[in-house]
Amino acid sequence: MKNRKNEHGQIFVLLALIIPVLIVFVALSIDLGMAYITKTTLSKSVDAAALAAIKNLNEGETKAAALASNVFLANYKSMAGLGSSTGATVNWSLDAQGNTIATVNASATLNTYFLGVLDLITGGTSYKTLTLSASATALRNPLVMSIILDRSGSMTNNGGQAALPTAVEDFVTNFDQGVDTVAEISFSTLDTVDVAMTPSFVTPIDNSVESMIFGGATFAQAGLQDGFNQILSQPIRTNIIRVAVFFTDGYANTDGLPTNVTTSTASTTHDVLNCTGGNPPTTRNPASNTPVNYGGCAPVECGSGTTPFFMNPTSAPSGSPYYTAVSCPNATASTPITFPVEAPGVGSALTVTNITNDATWRTEQLASVMRNSTNKITIYTIGLGNKINTAYLEDLANIKGAATYDSSEPQGDYEYADCPSANCQQDLTNVFQIIAAKILLRLSK
Repeated sequence: MKNRKNEHGQIFVLLALIIPVLIVFVALSIDLGMAYITKTTLSKSVDAAALAAIKNLNEGETKAAALASNVFLANYKSMAGLGSSTGATVNWSLDAQGNTIATVNASATLNTYFLGVLDLITGGTSYKTLTLSASATALRNPLVMSIILDRSGSMTNNGGQAALPTAVEDFVTNFDQGVDTVAEISFSTLDTVDVAMTPSFVTPIDNSVESMIFGGATFAQAGLQDGFNQILSQPIRTNIIRVAVFFTDGYANTDGLPTNVTTSTASTTHDVLNCTGGNPPTTRNPASNTPVNYGGCAPVECGSGTTPFFMNPTSAPSGSPYYTAVSCPNATASTPITFPVEAPGVGSALTVTNITNDATWRTEQLASVMRNSTNKITIYTIGLGNKINTAYLEDLANIKGAATYDSSEPQGDYEYADCPSANCQQDLTNVFQIIAAKILLRLSK
C-alpha cells in the first residue's frame, strides 16, 4: 500500500514537469505555424509578381515593376493574420543570351505570441518578431509569331469585318517590340504576307488590318503555309518560343489551275483540275496562270452539291471586296470534273464535300509538320461565327480531346467568338486577349 502511494506521488510530479513543457511546444507550434503560412504566402506572392512583371514587359520596365508590386500586394494581403510587409522590389537583368529576367524580392515581419517567452529567459529581444523573406525570378523568352487572318467574303456578313481590326490591334500591344518578332498574313481566295516578320510590328499590322479588303473564299492551307514560312525565316535562338495564331470564320477550300493552262509549275504550285470543254474559267486569261479557288463555300452553307463555286481572284474591280464567280464547263460523262485528292478515303470527284474534306486534311497535315519535334511551333486557333468547323480548329491547335491529339507535340488552344451578335466586337477582342494571355504565360518561366 505504501508503494502505491509513492507511485501516485511520482505521477503527479511527472505531470507537473511535463504539462508546462507540452504547453511550451504547443505555443511554439502556433508561432512557427504562422511563420510557415506567412513564408508560403510570401513565396506565392513573389512568384505571381515575377510573372506579372515579365508579362507586362511590353509596357516598359517601370510600369511593369509597378504592376508587379500591385500583384504582390493583392496576393499577400488576401490572407488575414500574416506578418506585415512593405511590398516587393523588382530588379531587371539580362542572361547570357540577352533574355530579360525579372527578380522580385519581398520580406514580412511577424509578431510572435509565445516565442517571446524565450526573451524573458535569455533577457534579449530576438524572438519578439520574426523576419521572413522570399525571392522569385521569371525569364522572358523571345517570341517569333505569325498571325494568320481569314479575310474571306463571309466576314462581311457575320460582323467579322468590323470586329477583326480592333481585336488584332489590341492583341499585338501585348507583345514587346524589339524583343519579339511578328508577321501578319491574310488569306481568302489567295494568300498574302501583309507584314513580313519584323521586330517593329505594331504600326505595320495596325495599318494592314485597317485597310484589309474582305472577299473571296477560304484558302486556309496557303495562309498557314505563309505563316510557317515566316516563322522559319527566323534563326533558332536559345529559349525562343515559336507561335502561330490562326483565325477563320469558315471551312477550308483550295485552289488550282485548269488543265488547259500550259506551265511547267502548275502541277507543283497548284492543283491541276480536270476541267475540259472550253477555256475555264471564261473570265480568266490562261496565259497569266492565275489560280482559281474552288470550293467557295462550306458544306453548311451550300450543301453537298456536285458543282462547287469557282472564284477568279484577279477579276474584282479596284477597291471592291468581292471576287467574280466564274464557271467550269461540265466535262463529258467519260471525263468527269476531278481534282488531285490527297486525303485518304476522300473521292476525287469535284464536289463541295470532297473539296472541303481534302482541304481540311491538307491543312491539318501542314499543322502537324509545324508542331513536330523539329519545328516545335505552338498553334492557337480562333473561330468566329456559326459556320465554323470546330473539330478542325481543335485539331490544328492540338488540344486535349481533339481527334488527332498528339501528346508529343506542343499543345495550343482553341477559342470561339460568338458572331454575329450585339457583343461581337467585344467577344472577339476578349478571345484574342485570352490567346495573348496564354502565349505570355508560355513566354514566362
